[in-house]
Amino acid sequence: MIVFFLLLLILLAALGVLGLALKIALALFVGITIAIVAVAVVGYYAVRHQLRKAQRSFSASLDTRAAGTTVEVGRPTRDEPTIDDRY
Repeated sequence: MIVFFLLLLILLAALGVLGLALKIALALFVGITIAIVAVAVVGYYAVRHQLRKAQRSFSASLDTRAAGTTVEVGRPTRDEPTIDDRY
């Protein structure tokens, strides 16, 4: 494989297009590297977003269990009942 690259390098140099080939190879390398880094960054932020969403959901479920009830209680009112039916 190394011999093939050496022969290719000598051929490109002999034809006078070695600089062009190196520029194309560098452009491909930089483009692929930028694409890989961009996909990795988007993946990192997507995973982080999902983890934080799961943590919020988990902590919300713990809060309802810690309170002992899932019944929502409204604000108390001072309206007295008209009929006392405690007895």
